[in-house]
Amino acid sequence: MRILLILLMVCTFFPFSVNGAETKGIKVVITDNKKKEIGFYTGSYALVVGASDYTQGWPDLPSIPDELREVEESLEQNGFTVRKVINPNSSQLYDAYRNFINEYGYDKDNRLLFFFSGHGYSRMKGEKGYLVPVDAPDPRKDEKGFLRKALTMTDILGWAKKMEAKHALFLFDSCFSGTIFKTRALPERPPHISVYTARPVRQFITAGSEGEEVPARSVFTPSFVRALRGEGDLNGDTYVTGTELGMYLTEKVLGYATYQTPQYGKIRDPHLDEGDFVFQIRPPVQQRTAVEDTQSFFAKGKQFYKEEKYQEALRWYRKAADAGDTKAQNNIGIMYVLGNGLEQDYQEAMRWYRKAADVGDTRAQTNLGYMYEGGYGVEKDYKEAMRWYRRAADAGYADAQYAIGYMYQYGYGVEKDYKEALRWYRKAAAQGNTAAIEALERLQ
Repeated sequence: MRILLILLMVCTFFPFSVNGAETKGIKVVITDNKKKEIGFYTGSYALVVGASDYTQGWPDLPSIPDELREVEESLEQNGFTVRKVINPNSSQLYDAYRNFINEYGYDKDNRLLFFFSGHGYSRMKGEKGYLVPVDAPDPRKDEKGFLRKALTMTDILGWAKKMEAKHALFLFDSCFSGTIFKTRALPERPPHISVYTARPVRQFITAGSEGEEVPARSVFTPSFVRALRGEGDLNGDTYVTGTELGMYLTEKVLGYATYQTPQYGKIRDPHLDEGDFVFQIRPPVQQRTAVEDTQSFFAKGKQFYKEEKYQEALRWYRKAADAGDTKAQNNIGIMYVLGNGLEQDYQEAMRWYRKAADVGDTRAQTNLGYMYEGGYGVEKDYKEAMRWYRRAADAGYADAQYAIGYMYQYGYGVEKDYKEALRWYRKAAAQGNTAAIEALERLQ
């Protein structure tokens, strides 16, 4: 019953409809240096997969979850709808790729990005490459068991050839041989956008080659994030192509002396190796943190949400959130809780709540309390829930005052104390909190 109460109380912060409606991505138009349109994307989708907590002998990679949060934010700021999968086992890893491609891979004007961070492995002198899920054994000890669990590059290449999307870019913060795809020497100078850019392509970039080890803390992933923030635009045309990205990552990774040699290439198919994946880098917005701008962004997000246009709502909330609007940060957290317009993710919800809560937003503080009380995305912790409720309640927030009354009434994290429960209920009721008024009627 408590989960129903949580959802009802969230309504007091942010009116919503539980029924979601998915929309297509924002159209991205590509122009050459003469401003002539040479292509466009109607949908932009990314699958981000991280394997960090290995269970069968592979070394753990503990920095991956935090690194991939940066990847997700950067992709979303570049117009992508992101699906994230953390610590998949064998079947979950296979299903993540297959289901994502089945859902988005057959619209011809889509661009798809696949990002895997975790261990990779090569066999047969580099002819076969594998992505390693968290439950795969060490192939040096159990090769048959490994082969049953690992996802082969053959599967990924098969999907890449089968799907119809115009451009697909596969990035692997992993080490295995580049011979599994057609490696190419990168040009000395980054190419400009041309008519050839719009032709179909499947591009691959790996962090290292066969026999090299993934470092405990990645250089490849943060360099990718910086590339999307503008550093990868090597010729200053406001675009980062897959080729430019390969050039940038190669220089950066080699420059850090990590003993990794990035591999760049395209699929071995003459019909899928002429084009170039394109990111459109947005120029800096002047005075982006101005109050009138953030208020406008938030208002647009709220309106689109009411219309159940969740992708547009998320886009405008992110603009406001990036400018520091705590209401928008809180509402993005709610969207992750409910799974409206994106995949339900309690941990991401908590991350957005915390952004706003840490700077004093009482709604977000109360929502963090709910997450700790219910154990959503975190281990259940009544004391931590009460800590966040008190911060909001001491600032006068009625819903938090009601929540404290509820904790005292039922003895969650504190001894049952009806007098304290009544005191907090009265504080909330004095501000018109309906739940507190009803609780007082039942207790008095």
